[in-house]
Amino acid sequence: MNRLRRAGALGAVLAVTAACGVPTGDGPSTIAPADVPYGLAAPTSPPTAAPSAVPADEAGWAYLVGADGALVPRARDSGTGSPEERLGELLTALAAGPTEEERAQGLSTALPSGVALTVAIDGATATIDLSGGAPLSSNRRAVAQLVLTAASLPGVEAVLLTSDGEPVEAPLPSGALTDAPLLPADYAVFLSPPPESPPAASPVPTTAVPPPGTTAPRPVPTVPPPFVADTRPDTAAASPGAAVTVTDVRAGRHEGFDRVVFEVGGAGLPGWDARYVPGARSAGSGLPVDVAGDAVLQLVLTGVGLPGDTGVAPYAGPDPVTAGGAAVQEVVLDTIFEGQMVSFLGTAGERPFRVYRLQSPNRVVVEVLHQG
Repeated sequence: MNRLRRAGALGAVLAVTAACGVPTGDGPSTIAPADVPYGLAAPTSPPTAAPSAVPADEAGWAYLVGADGALVPRARDSGTGSPEERLGELLTALAAGPTEEERAQGLSTALPSGVALTVAIDGATATIDLSGGAPLSSNRRAVAQLVLTAASLPGVEAVLLTSDGEPVEAPLPSGALTDAPLLPADYAVFLSPPPESPPAASPVPTTAVPPPGTTAPRPVPTVPPPFVADTRPDTAAASPGAAVTVTDVRAGRHEGFDRVVFEVGGAGLPGWDARYVPGARSAGSGLPVDVAGDAVLQLVLTGVGLPGDTGVAPYAGPDPVTAGGAAVQEVVLDTIFEGQMVSFLGTAGERPFRVYRLQSPNRVVVEVLHQG
């Protein structure tokens, strides 16, 4: 009885379906646009993907002035948009200065109040146009803030400062003025606190003469390192189109550190790659190179051309250069190979070092601390 009821119900459903006019056996047919309900035939746009932030290691930074005078990076990069848009955001934030929380931490800015910054990027050079505020011709730390902030974005290797579209002279760390593109390696010295001025001499207090046969205790001197350094690799890019020749190499001992200077001539400014290596090997042949010392600090200068191409007479010796310092004992020049010049600094150990660049004359300076 139940089967009959179900069969009857199914027949009733089929009858109702047929009465509604739904095709039961014909193939698919085209529906006229006028018979389609409004909105169902309208084309739909694919959803727009939200912009994704760049990886953390590619984010840019705004450089502020720390309580000790050294420049310190602070996060300001949204990570979205074109490089030009991101750099514009960074510079706008830099011109606004530190936040209230950062001011409470002792951070400040050397940029003059009221300065407005606009930017354009052409290749690897960022052009920053300044308007308003005092000129920067004597404000080296402010220029360092601009250069290091712009160069914190991947792909920006040089910075040109302009005012109303015309290049302006900016101070190098040495104080010399230039209207050429500025390189971040030149301003890396501002990442360390400035050297402290020696305290003024004070009158020596009168003390009692020690009794005969006794010796007054001598104070133990506490001399801080002359600069901040470490043993990690140090690299910097050469200026675009650089082709230089090393014209002089000299080494000297200073209070707390040894200095080696590579003076260059030619077009542009060289870059470098400095790092400790297990042993010295010639760039051309791969054969071992004898270098005095317990450790080898390899310096590869980039942007180097052959003397016949640069028109500059090369360094004529001596080679090796005897340093005889507490940290650097010897400097051995290897060869020029594929636009690079390799040198080896024999040191008393893997001591902390730093590398920076100076101009007038152009030179790369390596300084190695006496103590680690």
